[in-house]
Amino acid sequence: MGRLLAFLLGVAGAVLGSQGPGFTLQYMQNLQGQITALESVVEEFDGNIAQYGYSREQALGECSTAAGLLDALCRTYVSAVKRYEVLVAHKAQLDAASDTVRPLVLARTQMSDITSSVYEEFKPAIPATTDGVIYAGGGFAVLWGGASFLFGLLGAMAGGGRRYA
Repeated sequence: MGRLLAFLLGVAGAVLGSQGPGFTLQYMQNLQGQITALESVVEEFDGNIAQYGYSREQALGECSTAAGLLDALCRTYVSAVKRYEVLVAHKAQLDAASDTVRPLVLARTQMSDITSSVYEEFKPAIPATTDGVIYAGGGFAVLWGGASFLFGLLGAMAGGGRRYA
């Protein structure tokens, strides 16, 4: 019974693991969309401050000491610029990873708001890529191996399979 359950858990792991590359692709598409949406705001900010001879860093520094109406305007731009910079750095980190490693990098560095947005629209699919097959095999191996070990340990603790007459 334990072997069957371990095998079924392995199959579940394969199905779950195989979704990693597809989810990662959708995450990156969502991330790129957010970067694109903020790009025009950041370009407008950079263009406006350049007219006064400011660099982005100088303008953001001056915004930190702004008061009144200027503070209100700065807060919006500072927030947009900082978010844009974080998203661009995050995308660069994901782009630097190979297709096979990218889901693992994403698992460590994901941004919860983007992950939630992707989960809302994500539809599991059968993977047709090498990466999907690799992650399916990894998911199977992890859950099947873990369950086999656990059931073997429990079986040994319960008497090692000795039968009583």
